[in-house]
Amino acid sequence: FSPFTEPEPDHLMYKVNRSLKDRDRLSSIIPVANIRRSVHLLPKFGPVAPAQWKSTNVLDKC
Repeated sequence: FSPFTEPEPDHLMYKVNRSLKDRDRLSSIIPVANIRRSVHLLPKFGPVAPAQWKSTNVLDKC
């Protein structure tokens, strides 16, 4: 992935972009069991998250 630059103003997390080599993605498919935290799946939704999203249901609603 791309190197870190500036954190995003809405959530202060860093945006990364996938890396390419000869127009092919440099990536891997991982098992769902390897996802440790939901932040690995943070969507780009803008400055405000939908109000119905709660920590207890957000993964079911995404």
